[in-house]
Amino acid sequence: MTTPPSICFVIPYFGRWPFWMPFFLESCRRNPDVDWLLFSDCGVPAELPSNVRIESTSFGDYCALVGQRLGIPFAPENAYKLCDIKPALGFIHEDCLQGYDFWAFGDIDLVFGQLRDYFTAERLARFDLLSTYERRVSGHLCLIRNVRRMREAFMRMPNWQARFCDQQHHALDEGAFSRIFLWRKNFQRPLFRLVGLFNPWRRRSEFVEAFSTPSGCIPWIN
Repeated sequence: MTTPPSICFVIPYFGRWPFWMPFFLESCRRNPDVDWLLFSDCGVPAELPSNVRIESTSFGDYCALVGQRLGIPFAPENAYKLCDIKPALGFIHEDCLQGYDFWAFGDIDLVFGQLRDYFTAERLARFDLLSTYERRVSGHLCLIRNVRRMREAFMRMPNWQARFCDQQHHALDEGAFSRIFLWRKNFQRPLFRLVGLFNPWRRRSEFVEAFSTPSGCIPWIN
């Protein structure tokens, strides 16, 4: 039996664990063939699943690490700014991801179903990026092949150094990063698909609405 491609989520989170953290962790536990790596100052929760690893670090030290890896002065005042660097996490933590076929970024306000039933080996073989939205990269859950080209894809975002360094939250994960893979995303579907054929980044990416966000702008299917 062929071993499915390995996956590791990388999530920095600082402050306090939310009250729903036990539900998030339990859903990680129910996916034993997927790993999570969290960088945090929130402490280690009780009964941590074996596939979840928490690297304890201060917010300041983590930002210093980001700045060192990216070669920029990275010193945000608010931890929410870390959302902007999600597309760069594979590059920043390349050393921690050795041996994994895919890395992923996401959020912790999620309860996972059976991820392998959705991200099948066949789909992972076909695509280098898998988004659970149709018209943008899904900031709450996105899988990216762990190869140099994809780890460095974020560097194609215009002015990424300056936008990482300022204090404003730009939603780069779902905005500027999406535009690398999706051109003219507001075109009608037939023309949108046609334009995508001319974008080499789009041809190896999957953008499928998975109805993973209740109460969003797209009607949710339970």
